[in-house]
Amino acid sequence: MIEMTNITKVYQMGEKKVEALRGVNLSIKEAEFVSIMGPSGSGKSTFLAIMGCLDIPTDGEYLFDKRKVSLLSDDELSHLRNEKIGFVFQAFHLLPRMSSLENVELPLVYKGIHKDERRERAKDCLTKVGLGDRIDHSPSELSGGEQQRTAIARALVNSPRLILADEPTGNLDSKSAEEIMEILSNLNQEERITVVVVTHNPLVAEKTKKVYHLRDGRFDEGF
Repeated sequence: MIEMTNITKVYQMGEKKVEALRGVNLSIKEAEFVSIMGPSGSGKSTFLAIMGCLDIPTDGEYLFDKRKVSLLSDDELSHLRNEKIGFVFQAFHLLPRMSSLENVELPLVYKGIHKDERRERAKDCLTKVGLGDRIDHSPSELSGGEQQRTAIARALVNSPRLILADEPTGNLDSKSAEEIMEILSNLNQEERITVVVVTHNPLVAEKTKKVYHLRDGRFDEGF
């Protein structure tokens, strides 16, 4: 599903060049559940942004479903992000004046999906993450774990084949973190969704089926 070869990313900071990624190689098959682990500044969020087509590498080749991402037009990249990839971040990015249901519906609003279908799909996704009875609650009425579940439901509403989760448990207590990882694991096993989790927490990484260690822009040897 994902084939990344010799991926480099260099940022120009004034007169100084910063190498965030230094020739990274990674293959991920359909329906895998993997984590990319590393300390702050290791390059993992940059790597995830490139994998999610939110950023482009300075050099290297990225194939998604055997298609060269570098050859896709802006419209094709937008379609790829909207239709095949769901994003979950450390910050929940929920709109405070909207209910859980309305937050989850939002990606479908942008696509012009009819209101009745939007509602049904959003309700179904909230039920999958255990919030079927909280659809009318605003973010301020939800715990941190429930807000992250809502964010996962929003990532699911377009039926993605890939979920990219950047420190999804970073703002949560240990119990809520376990629940979030269990949800991601269930989505991987039951829905056959490929899941990639970026984390600095070994307790989170051990919940995945394969762990890659990123340090100073490179994967550790043996990974």
